Amino acid sequence: MHTKDAVILIPSYEPDDKLIKVVKLLKGDGFPILVVNDGSNPSFDYIFEQVKNDAIYLSYKDNKGKGYALRYGFAHIDEFFPNAKYVITVDGDGQHSIEDINKTYDKLCETDKIVIGTRDFGKDIPPKSKFGNWYSKINRSWLTKQYLSDDQCGLRGFPIRYLPDLLKMSGDRYEYEMNQIVKLQMMHADIATVPIKAIYEGGRNSTTHFAPFKDTLRIHSFITLHAIPCIICNLILISAMLLGFTYLNLPTYASIYISYFACTCLYLLLVNIIYRVKSKRKCIGIELLAMLIHMLIAHLLLWLTIDIAHWNYIAITPFVVVFASLFNIPLAWLLHKIGNHSVLE
Repeated sequence: MHTKDAVILIPSYEPDDKLIKVVKLLKGDGFPILVVNDGSNPSFDYIFEQVKNDAIYLSYKDNKGKGYALRYGFAHIDEFFPNAKYVITVDGDGQHSIEDINKTYDKLCETDKIVIGTRDFGKDIPPKSKFGNWYSKINRSWLTKQYLSDDQCGLRGFPIRYLPDLLKMSGDRYEYEMNQIVKLQMMHADIATVPIKAIYEGGRNSTTHFAPFKDTLRIHSFITLHAIPCIICNLILISAMLLGFTYLNLPTYASIYISYFACTCLYLLLVNIIYRVKSKRKCIGIELLAMLIHMLIAHLLLWLTIDIAHWNYIAITPFVVVFASLFNIPLAWLLHKIGNHSVLE
């Protein structure tokens, strides 16, 4: 059988027999496989012994987390698979069907972009998974101005050229996968999606090692960390508008336009320095569009509250800026729907 040019990377911690089945099926489909034992208890060695004939097997002593295991695997791709063009990350608990893994591979070959599996959040998805994905989707859409219907699926395909970027991304546990998505979107990397089905026995993910409170806190702390440049620029924006209203002899709304334009330029500079944006034209286009929307909303709200209702501009301006920024969320969704952005489905 012809060996495919995409390596399957499976991080595994204290697996059950499903790992053996997944590896055998993937091997039978022609995929080279790399399994990373994330410091499992020695009582699970009998399972790993059964996958060694079908996969390259790596391990280390102490459990360090899924993110660490993924980076450990990425770091060894070139050593064991020097001719690979792609790497596909797969959960070893049977959540991803062989059909969907092949769909991901076909999408990689077709587009040569990053490919993210997106699940159908129907009745079979556990409620905590639905809520977690919805909450992170809202926060991430606000930050990146880019929509992705599922940002927590472990089935992902990457062209080999992205490995240096993936290795630099931080997070040792489940937060690493969210960090991946946010940083790749902030970099304006080319992302495609492929719809997949999630397989949960009895409607639950009974074998997951995800700790709902601790891992959710880690995930959203990373989103907050990425939001710091945006928060700083919004604070500068509020200050600039207030200074303009108070001290500059300009038409009232000129301060809005000047402040938004200056802070958008500052934000673009920070994003390009921090994330080394892949597509500057795409980045600039999205930020300018967001700026125009924010300016118009701020103009309307300040006209209603200051000129019509005669509220105090010092008290209302911060709320107006924050409210206008919330339109990043429908903007991301709208760009997704009209299909003008390459990261969208």
